[in-house]
Amino acid sequence: MAEAFGSYGDFQGFTLDDVKGMSTEEQVDMIVDWFNYHFEDPQNDTPYNKDLGGYVFLWGGPFDANETIQDFFSDAVDFDTMMLAVDHIQRDGTLDWAPTTHGDFYEHPDEEIEEEELTLDTPEEVPNEPEARAEVLARLDELEALVQPILDQANTQAPPMMGHNNPPEELEVVQAVSKEEWQNIKLTIEVVRTEVTSEEPDLKVVDGGKNLFISAAKALGIWIKNRFNAAVDAGAAFGAVYGITNPEAAKAALINAAQAIQNWVASLPLPF
Repeated sequence: MAEAFGSYGDFQGFTLDDVKGMSTEEQVDMIVDWFNYHFEDPQNDTPYNKDLGGYVFLWGGPFDANETIQDFFSDAVDFDTMMLAVDHIQRDGTLDWAPTTHGDFYEHPDEEIEEEELTLDTPEEVPNEPEARAEVLARLDELEALVQPILDQANTQAPPMMGHNNPPEELEVVQAVSKEEWQNIKLTIEVVRTEVTSEEPDLKVVDGGKNLFISAAKALGIWIKNRFNAAVDAGAAFGAVYGITNPEAAKAALINAAQAIQNWVASLPLPF
C-alpha cells in the first residue's frame, strides 16, 4: 500500500500523487486538519500546576507543531508550505501541544499497565474516606522525598559516559525513567495532592497520576531486573545517575502512592 498523508480517524489519507497535485492552500488545509485532529491546546484538558508554573502532560507530550509536521509531511510537502501550516496552527501563541484523546498520539497508561502485568490490589473493605485521603497525602510525601534528590542529582551531575571507568550499561537507567519523566512525576505529585484536598476532585486527573506512577514503577522494575540479570549492582548504577542507592525504594514508593490513590477513590461516596 502506498504511503498515506494526512490520515485521521476513519479517513485513510492522501497518496503522494494526491498531495503533489494539490495547491499550496489545499496542502496547508490538509496539514492543519490533520494536526487539529491529533493535537489540542493543553488548556483544554491537561492539568496545570500553578505553583510550579507548568502543564503536567499525563497522556503524552508536549508536542512541537514544527517538528511533528516535518516528521510526517516532509516527504510530500515543501518546507515553505509546511511553515505556512505551522504559522497558522501557532497563530494564537500556543507552542506546546497535548494529544487529543481520539488521536493516534494519546498514551493509554491502562493498556500499558495491563501488558506489563502490574496491577494494584482491590481493597476487601472500602476504607474510611478521611483515612484514605490522609494515606494518599502521606504516600505522596514519601514519594516526593525520594523524587527530589533524584532531580537534584540529575540537574547537577551528568549521567555516566562511555569511558571514565563507567560501564556503558549504566546509561540504560536514563532510558528506563528519564530526567524529564521524573520531573513530570514531581509535577504530578503536586497536581494529585491538590485534587485530593479539593472539595470537587477531578478524578480523571487523579487516575492519570496513578497510572503515571505505575508506568514509571514498571519501567524501573524492568531496569532493576535487567541489571541483576547482567550481574550489575542495580543500587550502585542507580545511585551513579540519580544520587540514591535503593532503586527498589523508588519503585515501592511509586506503587504505594498509586495504591493509596486507588483506595481513596474507592472510598469516595457517590456520585464519585
